[in-house]
Order: sequence, then C-alpha cells, then structure tokens
Amino acid sequence: MHLRTPGRRARRLSLAGAVTLTAAAAATAIAFNAAGTGPAAMAATVTYDPLAPALDFNSFVENETVLVSTESEGPVATGGNLVVKGSYNVNIHESGTFVAPGDSQQAGLVVGGQVDWTQDPATSVVQVHNYMKIGDLTGSEALNTDINNASVNTHLVAAGAGYDSTPRLELNTQQPLSSVGPSSPIDFDAAFAQLRANSQDLFVCEAHEVEMRAVDGTVVPKGRVDTGMQIRITLEPGVTNILNVTGDDLNNMSELSFQNQPTATMPLLINVDTSGTGGEMDWDVPNQAGAGGGNGAPYILWNFKDTTRLTLTGGDTVEGSILAPDADYTDLSASNVEGQIIAKNALHGDVGFSGGEIHQFPFAAELSCEDDEPSPSATTEGPTTNGPTGDESSSCTPPSPGENTDSPGEETTTGDCVPLATTGSSLGPIVFGAVALVVVGAGVVAAASIRRRSRQS
Repeated sequence: MHLRTPGRRARRLSLAGAVTLTAAAAATAIAFNAAGTGPAAMAATVTYDPLAPALDFNSFVENETVLVSTESEGPVATGGNLVVKGSYNVNIHESGTFVAPGDSQQAGLVVGGQVDWTQDPATSVVQVHNYMKIGDLTGSEALNTDINNASVNTHLVAAGAGYDSTPRLELNTQQPLSSVGPSSPIDFDAAFAQLRANSQDLFVCEAHEVEMRAVDGTVVPKGRVDTGMQIRITLEPGVTNILNVTGDDLNNMSELSFQNQPTATMPLLINVDTSGTGGEMDWDVPNQAGAGGGNGAPYILWNFKDTTRLTLTGGDTVEGSILAPDADYTDLSASNVEGQIIAKNALHGDVGFSGGEIHQFPFAAELSCEDDEPSPSATTEGPTTNGPTGDESSSCTPPSPGENTDSPGEETTTGDCVPLATTGSSLGPIVFGAVALVVVGAGVVAAASIRRRSRQS
C-alpha cells in the first residue's frame, strides 16, 4: 500500500489553497472593475482646428448677412440672404483660400440664398474682389456688358435695372455668367452643425487653465473682475491655454494684458460665459495689450457658446476670431476685428453706426483637449468638417430639463457630463466583490489551518 508523506500532502493542499486564493482575487478584481472602482481609463488627447468648417472666410454666417459699413479684407459667406443696405468692400486683400469647383479664381462672396435689393435702393455699391457665388438668382441679374454692349467686369443688379444701377454688387473682374449661379458651393447646414459641436466641446475642454491676475499679482477668479480692473495673463508654452471668463468680466476689465504673446504652439482659447445675462451681451471691448494683428491674433479664439445675441458697442479692437454659432451678431463699433467672425446672423454696421473693419487674420492654430470619453460630435468627416486625421473630439450633452434618466439599466449624467452607473446596475458588482473578499479571507484561514495540521502530523 502506497503511503503519502505528510509533507507531500501539505504541498498538495497548499497548491489547492493557492488556486482558490488566485481565483477569488481575480473575481474580486473583475467585480470592482465592473463597479467602476478599477483603474481609470487614460484621457484621450484630441487636437484639431475648430474653425476649419469656416473655410478661412473672414465672415462666415449661417443665415442672413446685412452689409452696411465698412469692409472685410477677406471673403464673406452667408448661408441665407444677403441684404445690401450700404456701401461695403468685400475681400479687398484677395486673401481667401476657397475656390469653388470649376472656377479659376477664389470666391470673394458666397450667398446661399438671394440678394435683397429693397433696403437701400438709391446709392449702395458692394465692391467684391474675385468671384461671387449666388445660390438663388430670383430678382437678380448678372451682367458683363454695359449699356453700350461693351465687355466689362461683372455686375449683379436687381432684375431689369441695368448694368450701372444701384444698389449693385460690383466685381473687379469679369466672371463667366454661368459661374455666378444659381448654386451654392458650400453646405452651410453641415458646416454649422460641426461648428456648434466644436463650440460646445471647447467650452468643456480640459487643458492648461490660465489664471487672471490683478496688477498686484492677486489671482482673480472667474466672475470676480471688478469695474476698471487691469487683468494680466501668462500663457504656458507648448500647450493649449484656456481662459474662462464671464461676459461681465470682459466688460468690467479696462485691459487684458498678455505677458507673453500667443503663438501657433501656445494658442489661447477664451471661453465666455454669458449665462448670467440670459445669453445676451453688449460688448465694450477692452484693450488687449501685448497682442495685435499678425502678432498674436491668429492664435486667439473667443468662444461664445450658447450666446444668442452679441453686439459690439464700442471699445477697442477684438484681437482674435469670434466663434458664436448661435448668436445674432451686430457690429456697431468703429474698432476692428482681427480675425474671423462665425455667427448665426450678422449685421456689419447699421444706419447711424459705422461698423469696424474685419481684418483677415484667420485662426491658424490647433487646439488640444483631453477627454476620457471622446464622442462622435466633433468627427472630421466631409469637406467642411474639422481636424486633419478624422480623429474624434469630445461632446457630452446633459439631460434636457424634465427628461427621465432614472430608468433601471440606463445611464444618468451629472451637469458636467460624467457618466454615473444607476443604482440597480451598480449593486450587483459591489455585492459580488464583497462575496469574493469573504472567499479570499476563508481561503486564507483554511490554508493556515491545513499548514498547522500538516506540521503536527
């Protein structure tokens, strides 16, 4: 009869105990990871140009644009009607980059709808450099011969009004009449869907947050800028810098001073929160010392998420581009904008007010944001969407007021869009983890008891 030695028996029992401990430990890890207590996923960094859908247009508007005064150095595009209400110069620096398929010159003016000639039938002349594209020629007529039947530069006038009639759109070149319209080469709906998603994502972008400091060096929190306060900011090299302010902060500060100048590798995103004033803002623009024109403006983006009315009432030049895709934008200030304007509707100047010039300094940087759960809202598909590689950016939409998010098995979200497991779905893994811990403890006790008996036998 073969007898097992006590040592051999102990080794077999110890091996069995080790297997039990390993299995229990694995079950515990799986349970707690399922319950959301495992290692956190590494944040994904998304880098893209949020204004890419605007195609380098100086003014890029979803619906209606009204031209009163004075000029845009770069091209202008509007998805709805163009209202001629004064004399205006478009694309005078011929600095656009968008060329419609089949054309030999860049598009200085793109109109998705019609041209409205009824607002100022007497004197208005809109001079356009390069080509124009009109989506709907109803009520308009394109001409490239004058009353003497001479071949001349192309004019667009009210139907039947004649070549030199006013108001008119006057090109500095002769454009083939078939190229004028009726067609729009830009999908404005797709472009603004992307621009809105980008604006939302940028508002929750996680990057290097810039501190506002008073002249004495004291840190000034968002929403605490006092009237007449001079604010100084210092940017971090090599990263996306974010300044979070309220609309009242901007109107209260007398100066926003850059201690170092924004660059392509050190861009600045300024998220402006206008919720305290119901999404409306009359902006008396502060002086922005340390950045101007080509020296900083192409690397500054003012993001007015959810702002529905934005009016420039006075003050200094806006250094940088304005992203306000839900706003009715009005320029009543004689000062300039050094960058692009993205808006739902736009009024450039008005009767009795001289709007400022729009200088062609298109946004020329890519912004990098971190997000644990990138969503498809900022994907880069299609000709007017952003991003160079098709990577995804972040977007998270909180539940609508009154929306029921408490159904078992569904996710609920907090105000900052961090997914939380519901009570019903999280209880099982936690209980399983607790049971697994009990098994681990029992295994340890059993293994110790076996070792004691083996030593005694």
